[in-house]
Amino acid sequence: MKYRSTRSSSGTSDLFSFEEVLCSPGYAKDGGLYVCDHIPTITKNEFHSWKDLKYPGIVQKILRLFTSEDELTDREIEGVVGSAFKDFEYPEKVIHLEKLDDKMYIAELFQGPTLSFKDLSIAVLAKLLEIFLKKKKGQEKRVKILVGTAGDTGPASAHSVANLERVDLVLLYPLNRVSKIQELQMLTVKAPNVHICAVEGSSDDGDEPIKECFQDQHFSAANSLCSFNSIQWGRVLLQTAHYAYIYLQCCPNIGDEICIVVPTGAAGNLAAGSLAREMGFPIKLVATVNSNDILARSFQNGDYSPVPDVAASLAPSMDIQAPYNIERVLYFATHGDALAVRNVMQDFEQSGKVTLSAEILAAIQDVIVESVSVSDSDIVQAMQLCHSKYNYVICPHTATAVSYCFNVEQREEKVFVCLATASPAKFPEACEAAGLNKSTHHRVERLKLDTENATPRHVFLKGHDWTSQLKDIILKI
Repeated sequence: MKYRSTRSSSGTSDLFSFEEVLCSPGYAKDGGLYVCDHIPTITKNEFHSWKDLKYPGIVQKILRLFTSEDELTDREIEGVVGSAFKDFEYPEKVIHLEKLDDKMYIAELFQGPTLSFKDLSIAVLAKLLEIFLKKKKGQEKRVKILVGTAGDTGPASAHSVANLERVDLVLLYPLNRVSKIQELQMLTVKAPNVHICAVEGSSDDGDEPIKECFQDQHFSAANSLCSFNSIQWGRVLLQTAHYAYIYLQCCPNIGDEICIVVPTGAAGNLAAGSLAREMGFPIKLVATVNSNDILARSFQNGDYSPVPDVAASLAPSMDIQAPYNIERVLYFATHGDALAVRNVMQDFEQSGKVTLSAEILAAIQDVIVESVSVSDSDIVQAMQLCHSKYNYVICPHTATAVSYCFNVEQREEKVFVCLATASPAKFPEACEAAGLNKSTHHRVERLKLDTENATPRHVFLKGHDWTSQLKDIILKI
């Protein structure tokens, strides 16, 4: 298995190994994102053979399909996966499926150490990175991971790489735009290799200096920069595992179609679902967003144009107007039409907006059957209704998916699975807005006790050159 850019047509010589892509900044030289050069197809017989596997077993199968044996042996894959989930609530099954009624499930993807679905992929990524670095015998190679977060990627990254040898993490988060729990999860990490920064702005604003550091190819190479954001191919690849697992656990019969509802921010999870469908899993996807509705407009009528300001919402991890993984969604939906992807993305980069063609829009809508924007008031209503109807508390991001299911017509005709991307215990502000008792979790309670030990962070102020500040921090490590 080799990898190429989303903007690079098949037959070109620019192919890369899994290790090269894992240790890269995430962006290819032509500005695209890395994808596999071919997509393995899962047969119906393989579906049956995977049916009884627990989640870690599915992850092993996925990794084997997308990596070469000369890079990772079966034994190494087994070791990576076996160690990645030890700190999860349910280390053997990892994901809990809550059945609300005969046709509606909640997939709890948040049973990891930072109570977010980001733990599922990042815990494995950190172990993979560690393996590849240890193989550099005689070479003291060190990597510096740059991460911008809207609230959940940051804590998961900090926890996964804390105290790893040869790895440093520089993390940017938007000041006063994440929940207090999310902020504490970052600031209380006790590790000399984790460096925390805050920006006076949105998570999109924080992504800009990171992207500029990555695109400075000399600086990026000299400092061995890489990413754990979902521009990182490994994130998207590993997230296909939960689509495979959910499908096999929830489909009435192998081959029957189910609908998976995906709370969406930067669209990495959505890209993973698109990849899983290309692999042969009979799933339809629904993308739900908050009041930052760029993806909803893009997938409804082809209007891919950000508004000037990112709105702060009750679902802060989805407060995004620049969903970079739309590029991979386009690539998978068009079955790898790199020319079409390149034209769309270059038009967008030149003008700041683009209208998707009728052909591309139809291809997307065949995979992502609906995309809806959910207001704060609808989030609150969904949280209240889910609690009153099922005695089940959801986080505000999950509420965007549940809101869709409560409102969709003819739900009884198909199985719907809502992805629960984070624990409600991380969002007491939203629970309070919904009039619900604040959800508790032992990890959050333990975190609150550590509040006084929060580490200082560097703050990037408006009006200053954030890229120069970020480069200075990187150089001093």
